[in-house]
Amino acid sequence: MPRYAILVEGHFNIYAKTCNSILRYKPEEAVCCVDSENMGKTTNDVMKIGGDTPIVNNINNALQYNPDSLLIGVATLGGYLPENMRKIILSAIEKGLNIVCGLHEFLSNDLEISGLAKKHGVIITDLRKPPVPLSFTKGSWKNRNTPVLLTIGTDCDSGKMTAAWEIKNKLQKKGIKPAFVGTGQTGILLGEAGVAVDAVISDFVAGAIEAEIDKVADSCDIVIVEGQGSLTHAAYSGVTLGLLHGSMPDMLVMCHEPARKFDTFDYPMQPMNNNLQLNIDLMKPFKSTICVGACLITISENDVSAKETIMNYNHDYDFPADDIVRFGGGSIISNIIDSLDSI
Repeated sequence: MPRYAILVEGHFNIYAKTCNSILRYKPEEAVCCVDSENMGKTTNDVMKIGGDTPIVNNINNALQYNPDSLLIGVATLGGYLPENMRKIILSAIEKGLNIVCGLHEFLSNDLEISGLAKKHGVIITDLRKPPVPLSFTKGSWKNRNTPVLLTIGTDCDSGKMTAAWEIKNKLQKKGIKPAFVGTGQTGILLGEAGVAVDAVISDFVAGAIEAEIDKVADSCDIVIVEGQGSLTHAAYSGVTLGLLHGSMPDMLVMCHEPARKFDTFDYPMQPMNNNLQLNIDLMKPFKSTICVGACLITISENDVSAKETIMNYNHDYDFPADDIVRFGGGSIISNIIDSLDSI
């Protein structure tokens, strides 16, 4: 089991996606976080997750918790390394810590960082580096017997990875054997497998995800694929479409934050139904797919308001809706299990 010091320096916010997911789902792997703005606090004080995981201000103070690796805990716009993190990474390498990074900026290609790593015998793992050689699509979905579920969303940062991981965990508890296919840095880190589709050459996106599904489909009851981006997002719709046609899902789970008025690029949010219909229509040339649930983000609402929002979505759609993190999503899980029998 790895022992991560997680670097979030100045970014304990929406961009600390990787850090937050490790703290929520694998807290035993996080020995501390590095963030000078919150030094002396715990992650529970700052993010309400991770329990008593301490926050320190530098690598020297992190060493008292015996980490073996420094994990870059953020997912920035464009995937670039924040400049304020470079010195901390260099310090970690000098102390002998391995580096795990999921950014688009590959640290193993950075001459200063990779040179210092070689000098100190440190391993750099770039989670987003695509496999070599890349697989081109073979249309293997036509003969696939195992159902595939893909999480989709109305925006970036709408909980697609969280929903997929929660569904995997909850199905396991019901006696269902799922396989999880990560498609981004955090999903790959949690599931220890997958491919970062947004780092794959566009012609090979469908083949890359198809190959990952083929590796696990024969040994499980359902394959759960982590979604990326949104068809209605101006910057990231391309990877969303490639992932949709690469996975050829039998089931979709929509991820949506009802209170969000503008997407991450400040364009007005599209109605959930519009986005869902786009996904379904784009699948029609190949196969039919159904939506088996909506995972809503209600963190900005109190319990009474959140439950009213969820009730309204259940009234308006013919599939269950819930906040799967906050309230458990039991109706969504039951619908997925029921749908397995009819696919």
